[in-house]
Amino acid sequence: MKQIHFFALKDDILLILDTIEHDAQLQYVRMGQFSNLNGVDSFKKGVNIPHLGEASTDSASSGQAFLLAKDLSKINVRPIKVGSESRYAIDQLINQDTVVISPGGAWGADCVISGRVSTVSDSIEAQWLMRRFSSAFKKHFSKVKAFYVGPQALILLNSGKRLTASEQSPKEYDLALAP
Repeated sequence: MKQIHFFALKDDILLILDTIEHDAQLQYVRMGQFSNLNGVDSFKKGVNIPHLGEASTDSASSGQAFLLAKDLSKINVRPIKVGSESRYAIDQLINQDTVVISPGGAWGADCVISGRVSTVSDSIEAQWLMRRFSSAFKKHFSKVKAFYVGPQALILLNSGKRLTASEQSPKEYDLALAP
């Protein structure tokens, strides 16, 4: 699995997404399991994603995530059974030409929850997207230890706010600048 971990607020993540969108028409489709496909969120531009830059939960592991593919790619939906209920899964299992973006973002007044871009696929399209993301993060974000930190998130880090994977995590596990 290839992945990039980052901390970003709305303006930060839009720097990255705008850079990628300049190179290709993209589609973002909300990942998850759904009882029906009516109203499954899909966006052509990152700027149209509601609440982008705001974490949807207090933990990176449970936050919202989107499949990202070139616009011409078809996102496949997988029927599944959950107990006796039929549901539909939107994930990478049958969408090899995609990457997953979990944007994280601000959580309350004092935390920024980490985000991640990743893929489990070695397809040409998925690897092309990962290279574009890697290049954009290197160009627009600062590297702090193993994380890329956006300009606005860096201001918060410098002012003593928490950059963390989870609000419940002890503060000694937060990202910190070297003393």
